[in-house]
Amino acid sequence: MSQRSRKNRRKQSRQPRLEVLESRQLLASLPFGAQPGDTGEFMLGRIAVTPVVLESDGSIDPNQYDWSSSQIQEVLSNLRQGMQWWVDLLHTKTTVHELEWVIDDQFALNPVETGYEPISRVSNDYRLWVREFLTGQGYNATGGIDSDMRLFNDAQRQRLNTDWSFTIFIVNSHFDSDGNFATGGSFSRAFAFAGGLYFVTPSTRPASTYAHETGHMFWARDEYAGGGSYTQRRGYYNTQNLNAADNPTPGFVQQPSIMTAGGLLQQAYNNLVSADATLEQLGWKDSDSDGIFDVLDVPIQMQGSGYWDAANNVYRFMGSAQVGTLQNLNSSGLRNDITINEISRIEYRIDGGNWQTVQTVNAYTTSIDLAIPVPDGSSQIEIRAAGDIAGIESQSYSSQVDRPNITNVNGISGVAWVDDDRDKVWDETEFGRLDWFVDLVTSQGTPISLQTVFDPDNFSAGELPNNFSSRVVFSTNGTLTDGRVGFFTDSSGNLGRTFHGYNASTQSWSSVWTDGTQRLQANFASPTSQVEVDIVGNGTSSIGRIDAYNSAGQLIARTTSPALSNGQRVTLRVGRIQNDISYVIVGAQGSGRSILIDNFRMGATSSVPTNNQGQYRFDNLPAGTYYVKARPSSNTYNSITPASGIQTVTLVAGVPATNVDFSFEYISSAWQNPNNRYNVDNNAVVNAIDALIIINELNRGGDPDLSKRGLSTPPYVDVSGDGFLTAIDALQVINYLNNRGGASGEGDTSGSNGSSGGSSSGSGGSGSGSNGGSGFNGGSGTGSGEGEASLLDNPNSEVRRYAIPNGRLQDVVQLGPPLMGPIYVNPTLYFWDPSTLEEEGMEHEDDDHDHEHDHSLMVDLVMTEWDDFG
Repeated sequence: MSQRSRKNRRKQSRQPRLEVLESRQLLASLPFGAQPGDTGEFMLGRIAVTPVVLESDGSIDPNQYDWSSSQIQEVLSNLRQGMQWWVDLLHTKTTVHELEWVIDDQFALNPVETGYEPISRVSNDYRLWVREFLTGQGYNATGGIDSDMRLFNDAQRQRLNTDWSFTIFIVNSHFDSDGNFATGGSFSRAFAFAGGLYFVTPSTRPASTYAHETGHMFWARDEYAGGGSYTQRRGYYNTQNLNAADNPTPGFVQQPSIMTAGGLLQQAYNNLVSADATLEQLGWKDSDSDGIFDVLDVPIQMQGSGYWDAANNVYRFMGSAQVGTLQNLNSSGLRNDITINEISRIEYRIDGGNWQTVQTVNAYTTSIDLAIPVPDGSSQIEIRAAGDIAGIESQSYSSQVDRPNITNVNGISGVAWVDDDRDKVWDETEFGRLDWFVDLVTSQGTPISLQTVFDPDNFSAGELPNNFSSRVVFSTNGTLTDGRVGFFTDSSGNLGRTFHGYNASTQSWSSVWTDGTQRLQANFASPTSQVEVDIVGNGTSSIGRIDAYNSAGQLIARTTSPALSNGQRVTLRVGRIQNDISYVIVGAQGSGRSILIDNFRMGATSSVPTNNQGQYRFDNLPAGTYYVKARPSSNTYNSITPASGIQTVTLVAGVPATNVDFSFEYISSAWQNPNNRYNVDNNAVVNAIDALIIINELNRGGDPDLSKRGLSTPPYVDVSGDGFLTAIDALQVINYLNNRGGASGEGDTSGSNGSSGGSSSGSGGSGSGSNGGSGFNGGSGTGSGEGEASLLDNPNSEVRRYAIPNGRLQDVVQLGPPLMGPIYVNPTLYFWDPSTLEEEGMEHEDDDHDHEHDHSLMVDLVMTEWDDFG
């Protein structure tokens, strides 16, 4: 690649533009990836706590106990101490993470009236007064206490701008003889409904009780005898309850833990300790001992492409970034992949120097559009997205400054470019073309397909037979299915045939796929690296998901859609370069949601388009040897490197193959005059009419690709020979006319104005009139007429007339004297109005010289910016 030559160019800097992209978070206050029902998935971040103090009003049960203000303050003090215990414990584990409890005490300082006296009833009667509270707050829409409780908690989360939220119901037991609920219920004292819901406690319980029950809010299980069991699992990592009292491991000794009871609980509370397995259920697990818990120790995902923008003297990078999420293995809850990390900033560095912030973000996702000034002589640029936790960054985009590049973490990437000047060297202004294709092929160049496509419309309607495919077995997975799958016309009539499952309860085929009652399972005969599924929204706020598993039944990849409106379609993809996806399960995500399933594809993509710099990338390719071929959109290009047009790539697992490039040159175009490329109308004379023909054709509009335009010849409008009709074709004709010389013609000297020099190389008339001729098409054009200088010769003129229409390609043209040159022609610098075209007739003088006059094409260019090219 050529070195950049930027001497005497004025540097220009463009501020990056960034905007937040649509993400799967449904509301601004939700953690990334969470749904409104995810109100307590791991104990980190800001957490809303809503204590509700219940006061009997005697309307149903006799009013036995009344709260005093001192009792309320005592309860709030115990609550705060219990919350602070978790903060103090966290600080013994890490210096990176924080806990902030946001306590909304409005329902504590102003007790909520109820017709019941809760402490006098059995614990199971909580349904009565919890429902009473929710109804009073306007949350009784679903008919289920848990779902309405989550709606209330989510509203509190939004109002208080927190990550999580749960509620505490506190019943007055200050005057009760034993401080317990009435006998006969499931619980005698405090009890909880895990995962960001609520817990209930008598008012006389100590601070350690608040700490214990708060552990349940983030999925920790009981560990005392008769409580949780050793075999149970829960929490973000689906951690086994190894510290449970019934652990059968020989020599097991239960450790002090806040989730035990009695002395072990008190010991844990006093000494600020708990078992590792207990804390893992809350999300506190640091596998690599870097101080960052695994749930947040996930790199940011950044993708994009960059190139050197010679016109503006900056390096351009465009793409997007999104926080990374760890797969949620919880055996309870909604199992969404969630993070509270944010992208803090976008950074870059040159030649391994210090990282510099180019933009502050503070969001979960962002689009990126950067214009970075690069010092002369620089060779390498790196760009990354950095998180709000030190050490959480994206993989860096790294590229030579002078070449286009594209992010690539697990496949094959490169550029297919066009050698515009045919010098076999990649110059900074030479890019590829948009929407060419790069294919995986055989060694002989025959395209191959790594994908198997199952489009229900391509198969007969009916139940799939057992021998339907040798590559995959489709079945249903869910509580209401019997395993059968079929292709039937969707009831809406808009989708054609789609995947259907047999509903055993209704004994009918159903196109509706849910999160538990009916899901699609696909088991592969041999592991695959990629699966794509087209899902369609069914009702409002449909969310689809693909879970991918290996042969051991371990979840290894997952993708979840954004919320879809009814009929909205999206393609979901999961991929693994390890080529170890043994089966996938496809369904809706979240209670009450459903989707429709259309096309199903297995295997990696084997044909990808190029972007407008000619960049391409293959993802999710397993290790192996591949043959890669670039395919131009028309047959007007010839492969230069490699001559065969095929690159051989050996892909090693975990190591991306980059800079797999292809170069091309233009083939002689069928729309280029083979005798004289400037002679567009093929009449043996090159004049301004040839340029005008091209401009008229440009003004008609249409596809610039001449192979798609349907033009016959002559005229030969492809002066450049690149197979495209652009303003550069007219520009080359005009440059030719401006620089063309002749014999010895002279202009007339007797008129009132000296005439312009002729098509020969004459010196131009010395007219004695008021103005000397401009010599526009003449060779030297040195007319010596007296009077005021022409505006054409005035460098300070606001509007000057140049015979140079604005071109598709950047170009430098030298105008003949006395016009100023060179001039940089670029769409960003000049405005060309085709309506100002004139055809100026040249007066034919009857003299002794036998020469032909040209029609000179004049174009008004309004200069908006001037660069001094020395």
